[in-house]
This record gives sequence, structure tokens and C-alpha cells, in this order.
Amino acid sequence: MKILVSAESFGYGPITTGLNIVKELKKYSNISLDFIGSGIAMEQAKLSKYFENYYQCDTYDIISLEKNKDIFLKYDIYLSSENINGVIFALKNGLENTYYVDNLMWMWDKIPDELFNVKKYFISEIIPCRSNFNRIGKKIKNPLFVGPIREINIKKCVTKNQLIINIGGAESYLLNHSLIIKFYNKLINEIISDTVVNRFESIILCGGSGVIDNIILNNKSKKIKKCTLSHKDYLKEMEKSTHCILASGLGNFVETVGKDKNIMYLPAINYSQLQQIEYYQQHEFGFKILNWPDFEFYQSIPKYLDEETGVNMVVSNIKNYLDGDYTKKINNVVNNFLEENQNNFFKVREKFINSLEKDASKKIASIIYNDNK
Repeated sequence: MKILVSAESFGYGPITTGLNIVKELKKYSNISLDFIGSGIAMEQAKLSKYFENYYQCDTYDIISLEKNKDIFLKYDIYLSSENINGVIFALKNGLENTYYVDNLMWMWDKIPDELFNVKKYFISEIIPCRSNFNRIGKKIKNPLFVGPIREINIKKCVTKNQLIINIGGAESYLLNHSLIIKFYNKLINEIISDTVVNRFESIILCGGSGVIDNIILNNKSKKIKKCTLSHKDYLKEMEKSTHCILASGLGNFVETVGKDKNIMYLPAINYSQLQQIEYYQQHEFGFKILNWPDFEFYQSIPKYLDEETGVNMVVSNIKNYLDGDYTKKINNVVNNFLEENQNNFFKVREKFINSLEKDASKKIASIIYNDNK
């Protein structure tokens, strides 16, 4: 059973989701797994060491996909984690055993018609999405709702006096790369003040290498480690840390909400992150939040926009931030975060974790295997 896997190179969400399923598929003895993709998706795929072969391809780009048509035709099964154009291309070229994984059913304004015909359409439900599914997804032939495709558990961690700052993958074909580098250079240097450095024994700053390698820290303390980690290694460092400052992706949320952590979320760099932070605030999880509505230049961004329009509206906030001096504001938010103790909110977070379906990765892997054995 030969499986080709891809993930949209859009932050860490799609690739981490895909890798969690692949981890379970590897437990079956007669399966071979290869990866096709680019950018941070390829970077994390290689760091995982889960695959036998890696094919470089911009899987969001139809021209690049056409150049790799012969690769697709070698496989029995194609598994796509939110890589829409890969699915469209695979089905167009006769790969009927095509599976699609979607973390964002709650957000989409519409679903491309071609996705209605996949072998299984797995809908990961962290933020409730049934009403939006009923609005846009009723034509999907084989939908299957599952829980978070992440490691979710309640755990009291053995910690040290460490801060981890995870900016996530921080790359997408919808984002201007140089603008995101400028944004994180400014924001991270405002966060890592002398006060913050003196507060911790160690600080881990991590994320996709395309951005992390281009962050130049003003503070040269040896306490600070700047790196790109495999997902497995990131989880280890996160669990060791007393404090987490995170990009607001759903993966970061669901992997930390069951841990006894003090958590702060950074301003959104894309449309889904903006709405996810709003969801966290509505549920009063007790996180410290720094988001664009906290700035005077913010203008309301509606729901159910097409993704490109939504991303562009979020990016306009990044540009406004870069044009102003918000050092004092950032310092105040971070210092207030360090003075807080979020212990009183752990029970609320634990209740939320207990409400989620577990073992989604195993369930999906089992379905794919049994469909094709």
C-alpha cells in the first residue's frame, strides 16, 4: 500500500495534522509513505523522519503539480492535509483513493466543488463547525467528523523556570515573507526585554526556519536559544516551560490547554488565527491575549470571508503596527502576563479538554488502512 502525503505550507497546522496521522499509519506493516511539498511543510516532514522519499513541489501551484504528475500516478492513495489544489489535481488524474483533512470547516466561506468527491473528507472539530457545515458542506459525499488531530491530554508537567516563545510556521503563499520577518523582528525584540531575560533561567524562541533564522535579537544573552524544532522536540520543551508565548494556531491551543501552563497569545498573522483568539476569549480560558483589537488602528474584520480577503485585512494591521511605536504597550502586556498566575483557570481548561473526542489520528489511520487493504 503506497501512500503519498502532502500538507498545505500554511503555518504549522496542516503539516502537524498530517504527521500525526502518518505516525499512526506507520504502525501498519505493509504501508510505504512518501511526502510531496515545499516550505515549512517539507521542513517538518523531513524533521519527522517518517517518510522514505521526499519530493519537492509547490503543491498549492497547479503548474508545479503538473510537473510532478508522474509521481502522483505511482501511488495507491493520496492523503492531503488542507492542501486543496493537491486534491483537485489528484482526483483529476484518476487517483480515486484521495483523502482530505480539514481543520477549518468552521471558518470557510465555501468549499471547492472538486472536494465533494474525495474518498473521505475528515473534519477535525475543535471549534464547533456543524452549523457552517450545514451551510456550505452538505454536498460532501463522505464527510466524517473527528476530534482534534493532535496529542491532547491533561498533564501536570515537571517544569523548570523556562519561557518558550513559539511563533509557529509563520509562512504561507498568501503572506509577504519579508513583511512577516519585519513583524516578528520588531515584536520579538519588544517582548524579550531585559526584564523578561532576568526573569527566566532559559528562553526558547522557536518556529519555522524561514522566519526564525532571520530574527536578529537585540538582547545577546546566552539564556536565549533560537531554533527550529521537530514537533516532537517542541512538545518536550513546551512541557518543561512554566510560561508559553504562542502564535494563536489551533494546534498550539489544543496541545497546551490541558497542561498547567501560563499562556499568552500573540497577534494574528492570518484570518483563522484572528478568529481563534476570539474563540479563546469567549470561553474565558484565562489566557493573556495580545491581538489587533487591542490597538487603536484596528477595524472590525467580518466572518466567512474568502481566505485571501481575510488574510489581507489582518495584514493591514501588521503594517499599521510596523509604522508605529508600541514598545511600551507590548512591555506592559508581557510584564502583566509574568505577574499573573493562571492556576485558577486550569479547571475550566480541563473541562474543555475532557469534552473533546480523543484518538482522531488513530481513527483516521484505521479508516484509510481498512478502506484499502
